[in-house]
Amino acid sequence: MNDLDKQFPDVFLNLEILAEECAEVIKIKSKIIRFGVRHYHPKDQQANINCLVQELGDILALIEILKANGVMKQAELDLAVQVKLNKMPQWYTPNEVEK
Repeated sequence: MNDLDKQFPDVFLNLEILAEECAEVIKIKSKIIRFGVRHYHPKDQQANINCLVQELGDILALIEILKANGVMKQAELDLAVQVKLNKMPQWYTPNEVEK
């Protein structure tokens, strides 16, 4: 057992769950690109955009768990978000994907 294992005993389980949730976001992103944000699967009657919101909420929940376990701090996340926003091209508009 290494130091990270001792300090954060559940971190690897939490990271595994986080990876699964990220995969779900990728899956619904593909459905949105293919079928559109308002399209829904007849089986569950939930629009793709609602599925995306749910999956992103799941990721945010895992981030909260990681913060609560001391793996990261909000200030570190805030800085990472700002760095990403500064890197994004000025011509980018989120509405380009919507069908």
